Amino acid sequence: MQSFLSRLRLRWLLARNSLRSGVDFVDIVYRIYLNHNKIIHFRDGNPVYSLMTPALFTKPAANFVARTLYRTIQNRNMPNLMSIAVNDVCNAACEHCSFFSAVEEKGRATLTLQQASKAIADAQDLGVSVINFVGGEPLLRKDFAQIVGSVDKDRSTTLLFTNGWALEEQAKELRRAGLDSVFVSIDAADPQQHDEFRGTPGLHQRALRGIQRALSLGYSTGFSATMTPEAWQAGELQRIIELAKGVGVHEVFVFDAMPTGRYKARTDLVDNHDWLEEMIQSAVPYNRDDRYPGVTFLAYMSSHRSVGCSCGTSYFYLSPYGDMMSCDFNHAKFGNVLEEPLWQIWDRLSTLPEFCQAKWGGCKIKDAESRKLQTVSDGDRSCHDRDDQPAMTN
Repeated sequence: MQSFLSRLRLRWLLARNSLRSGVDFVDIVYRIYLNHNKIIHFRDGNPVYSLMTPALFTKPAANFVARTLYRTIQNRNMPNLMSIAVNDVCNAACEHCSFFSAVEEKGRATLTLQQASKAIADAQDLGVSVINFVGGEPLLRKDFAQIVGSVDKDRSTTLLFTNGWALEEQAKELRRAGLDSVFVSIDAADPQQHDEFRGTPGLHQRALRGIQRALSLGYSTGFSATMTPEAWQAGELQRIIELAKGVGVHEVFVFDAMPTGRYKARTDLVDNHDWLEEMIQSAVPYNRDDRYPGVTFLAYMSSHRSVGCSCGTSYFYLSPYGDMMSCDFNHAKFGNVLEEPLWQIWDRLSTLPEFCQAKWGGCKIKDAESRKLQTVSDGDRSCHDRDDQPAMTN
């Protein structure tokens, strides 16, 4: 009798409290990951907390949860996020670019449509639920819409990072192809300052026209801003957030400048964390105010409060030539998808000791100790080889 009454009481409590508990769970998950739990957009009727995550109640969101379960069962690193550079050309000359002079290899063939589509499908088989399209400038690739169209939308959400020059003209075609979200690079609220930073007159104006077109088509939209210590001290982030509010975009995603690519000589960006914490805390009032877009930071996500530096643990970058790297800013090559299966390259990368766990202290490329270590990509060492000296890319 007691058992029957206990089960009956449990069912009543579940019926009464399950909705509230589900909301609490979602709020806590996003608060940990993003440092806020604000719904920034309803895309096709489904709530979006960040362009960097699948919309809630969609099949890609279910895929993410299922893959997280299997990652635990298998007790191994599996990727949930990838960036694929679809080309190696750009119409801008950005001051901070991490691609040109670092990843670019002039004269080397980029992946064909068929090869890029296969690499994406192989990544989805491995568990990827978020696909970032980067470049170069992705919109300069003529068959880019076909690459987007090749993605299995039941498994992954799709996100474009663009300078915005050609977005107004291509946004409709890409929406039809299944592109979900667009980040347009805005590094200064002032058009002249932005265009000088990007080395392209008129880019700011065209970027804003492109984002307005994307908004009208139902995309989840955002500004992607690269912030240097000097830009932060000058109040640039606040001006960008106010611009984003005026335009009506859903998110401002902030990349703190990295000592790589064209900023490789900027040693002032290494082990320099105080300004990052100040910047992260400055966004709290905006994230509590529904009139403003969500404001998220790579520096927060890679910190001890969120997922840590996820390169090689749950994330990888694929170059235009098919080379797998641990991230966009860390340029050691671990294999090429034209030469061996993608899953084998991931297995080699993700089982190296330095990638066995996410680094909670922030981005590896900004850590002096990590930068001292040498590149290892021969696959001879694994998570179990703890006697070896850890090796990290530079």
